[in-house]
Amino acid sequence: MGRSAARVSDVSHPVRSNAAVLGVIVLFATQGWAPAQPPKAVAVPAEVRGVLADRCFACHGPTKRSGGVRLDTLDTLDTLDPAAARDLLGDVQEQVYFRGMPPAGAKELTPGQRKALADWSGAETHRLGGADLSDKLRYPNFGNAIDHDQLFSGEIREKPFTPARRWLVSPQIFHERVMAVFKLDGKERENFSVRTFDGVTNPFLLPEHSGVRYYDIGVLDGGHLLAMQTNAQWISEKQIYAARVKKGEASAKEFPNPRDRWFPKTTPAALEAVVLKAGPPTDAELAAAVRAQFDCVLQRPPTADELAKHLALTRSAIGLAGNTEGLRQMLVAVLLHSEFLYRLEFGAGPADEHGRRKLSPREASYALAYAIGDRGPDAALARAAADGRLATKDDFRREAQRLLADDKQFHGTIDPVLFRPYVNHTATHPKLVRFFREFFGYPAALKIFKDINRSDGFYRNADRGSTQTPGELVAEADMLVDWHLRRDRGVFEGLLTGDKFFVAPVPNAAAQMDKLNELYERYKGTNWFIPEKDRRTPPKLSADDAAFVRGRLHYNSDAWHLSQAMTHVEHFKKQGLDPHPVWTYPFGVHMLTPHANAYNIAPPAWNYPREQPFALPHRKGMLTHPAWLIAHAANTATDPVRRGKWVREKLLAGRVPDVPITVDARVPEDPHKSLRDRLHLATGKAECWKCHQHMNPLGLPFECFDDFGRYRTRESLEHPDNVIARTKTKYGADTYKTVPVVTTGRLDGTGDPRLDGEVKDPFDLIDRLARSARARQSIVRHAFRFFLGRNETLADSQTLIDADRAYVESGGSFRAVVVSVLSSDSFVYRK
Repeated sequence: MGRSAARVSDVSHPVRSNAAVLGVIVLFATQGWAPAQPPKAVAVPAEVRGVLADRCFACHGPTKRSGGVRLDTLDTLDTLDPAAARDLLGDVQEQVYFRGMPPAGAKELTPGQRKALADWSGAETHRLGGADLSDKLRYPNFGNAIDHDQLFSGEIREKPFTPARRWLVSPQIFHERVMAVFKLDGKERENFSVRTFDGVTNPFLLPEHSGVRYYDIGVLDGGHLLAMQTNAQWISEKQIYAARVKKGEASAKEFPNPRDRWFPKTTPAALEAVVLKAGPPTDAELAAAVRAQFDCVLQRPPTADELAKHLALTRSAIGLAGNTEGLRQMLVAVLLHSEFLYRLEFGAGPADEHGRRKLSPREASYALAYAIGDRGPDAALARAAADGRLATKDDFRREAQRLLADDKQFHGTIDPVLFRPYVNHTATHPKLVRFFREFFGYPAALKIFKDINRSDGFYRNADRGSTQTPGELVAEADMLVDWHLRRDRGVFEGLLTGDKFFVAPVPNAAAQMDKLNELYERYKGTNWFIPEKDRRTPPKLSADDAAFVRGRLHYNSDAWHLSQAMTHVEHFKKQGLDPHPVWTYPFGVHMLTPHANAYNIAPPAWNYPREQPFALPHRKGMLTHPAWLIAHAANTATDPVRRGKWVREKLLAGRVPDVPITVDARVPEDPHKSLRDRLHLATGKAECWKCHQHMNPLGLPFECFDDFGRYRTRESLEHPDNVIARTKTKYGADTYKTVPVVTTGRLDGTGDPRLDGEVKDPFDLIDRLARSARARQSIVRHAFRFFLGRNETLADSQTLIDADRAYVESGGSFRAVVVSVLSSDSFVYRK
C-alpha cells in the first residue's frame, strides 16, 4: 500500500476488519477449488532465440553450463518446473538490466539486443508469477540500479514527480505523534524526547544497514495493529486520568502498575466535561469531545461523516458503560485510525499537462516538517499552509530555509528511538546528522562483538546497561558530522578528508586544565597526599584552602579530592604534559577515557588538546574514524570486502550483487599468511573475482587499520602457532609474529581517468574520491533517497542535477542540497 492511491482506511471498526478477513478467506478458498491449469511453455521468440544462440549458448548451452545455468532448453523448462523457470528468467532479466552479462571481455550486446532480452524475460517472469523488476527497483538494495551517467547527463526530459502514496511513519515520527496526542511541551516534552512511554510499544523498526533505511515501501500489517490495540488502550486511559482523579474515580498517588506512575496533569477540556458530567452528555458535548480527539490524534477536524459515525459510537458506548468508559472507547477508535500511522501524500487540485498534482497545503506542511525533523508542522508552517502560502516552489524554498535556520524547533538527540545517552549527541537539526549517520553506517559498531583481551584491555562491548566503547565512538562520530554541518562549507569534502576529530571531549576543557594547573602550583611543595585508607576521614581544610580547592574542583571538595587531583596532575607533569581535564575516575589512570586507544592515543600519556576537534596523525575523514572502521569489520578481524563494498556503493554509485547462497564466503585459515593473502586465495578465482574486483581493491587499502580502528604498519598473525609472548595482565593481549601491512589498491569507476588507477594507501584513495564528481553526486543521490523516502528514477534527473549544482555553487553547503531537494518537482508533485 506504500504507493496506493486509495484514501485512508478506517481500522477502528471490527465489523469492517472482520469482513476484510472473511473476504481474504473466501478468496483463498475459491482459489483452492479452482481447477488446475496446465503450465504453458516459455515462449521464446525467434529474435530472442537468435540472440541467445549467438551470445549465450556458448557458456549456458548443451556443452557448457557456467554457474549451472542452461538457456537452450527454456521453451520446455516451465512445463517441468514452473518455479525454476520463473527464477531463472528473473535472473536473466536482472543480469541483462544490470549489465552483468555478457561478462567483461566478451562482445557487448547491442542496445536492441539488450532491450529484446530484457523485455522478453520480464514478460515471461511476470506471466509465471515472479516479481516485476520495476517493483524490485523500489527497494534500498536496488538504489543504484539507475545508470548514473544517464541520470546526470541532462538528456532526460520527463518532468519529475513522486507517485501518490500512503507512507508508514518512521519509529521517530511515531514517538513524536504519541507525544503530540498528549500535547506535551516544555520540560515534560524534553523529558519524553529521550525516553519511552511505559505503556507504548513502538510498532516500527528500521533495517540495520549502511545507507538510507526509511523508505515508503512499508505496509500496515497485523503486527502493527496488534501493537496499536494495546497502545490505544494505554494512551486513552492516560488522556483522561487527570479528569478521573478530579472526579474521584482514580488516585494521583496509587497506581495499578507502580512503575507506570506518569499521566498528563490536565485532560483536554472537552474530554474532561464528559467525564465529570453526572448525567448523559449532550450531542454538543459529545461532538466537542470527538473534535478534541481528532485534534489530538490526527491534528485535523473530523469530516461530517466521521463526526456522525463517532458520535453514534460514543452515544452507544456511553449507554452501555457510562460516561468515562464510553468516552474512552471513542478515544481508542480515533487512535486506531490508520491515518495515525501513515503520512498521506496524494496531491490535490487539477492535474497539470504532465498529469501531476501538487501536494495540498496540509500535505506539503507535513512533508516539509517530516523531511527536516520528526515533528509535525510548527505554528508558522501550519499558518503558511492555512493562508495559501505553501503553493509554489518558492514557498517550499522559503519554508525549508526558515526551518533550517531555526535552531530550536527540532533541537534534540540524533535518534530518540535509541534512548541511549552515549549514542545520542544533541544537535539543532538531528535529522541532518542522522542522514550521514545512516549514509556512513557507523552505528553498526554497536553490533560488533569484540574480545577485550585482543584490544589489550581497552575495549568494552555494548551491553544492556551501557553502550561502552562503541557508544563513545559513535557519539564522537556524530559530533564530527554535526561540526561539519554547522560550518556548512565543503561538507562532503570535509567529512571525507578532514584531519580533525573529537576524542573524549570535555566541556570547557581549557578552563578546567588551567584550574588544575593553578591547584598544582599552589600545593606542589606541600604535604597534600592522603592514603586510600584515610579517604573517608580526611583532615579538614582551612577556610582559605577550602575556598581555593572548591573553586577549582567542585563545590564540596575536601582534602581527599585535593589529593586525587594532585596525584592526577603530577602524573602528567612528570611527562611534561598538560593535565587531562578529567581528574576523578575509578580503577586508576589507565582507565581514563580508555576508548581513546582506538585512535592510537594512550590516555595516561596523552597531552590533552585544549580545543576540539583537533588534528590526528594517520587519520583522514570518516572512513578512518574508528566507529566506521569497527562497523565495517568482523568480530575478530578486518573486513576489506565489506569496506570496499561500501565505497563502491556509497561513493561510486556502483552495485555489487549479494553473495549467492551456493557460495561458502569464508576466508581460509592459514597462520602464516596475512588476511590480504588469504582473501586473494578465497576470491581470486574467475567466478569470484567477477564481483570481488569491484570490492577488494577498494577495501584493502584500509588494512593499515585493525578491526579496533587502530592505525598499524604490521599485522599480527593471531594464531597459537605464532605466539611470541603471553600476556601477564588479566585483560592484556598476547604478542604474535607480524607481517608488514600492504595498503595498495585500485580505484576505478569515477569516470575520470585522472583519478582512476593504482592507489598507495587509504589516504591516497580518499583524496581521489573527494575530488570525484561521481562521489559527490553519489552522496546527493543518497540524500535524495533520505528526504524523499524512495529511490530515484530517471524522471528525477533534473532534481538531482539541480541539487548537485546547488552544492557546488554554494561552496559545499549541505543545507543548499536539502533546500534544493525540498523545493524540487520531485518533492512538490504527485502522480
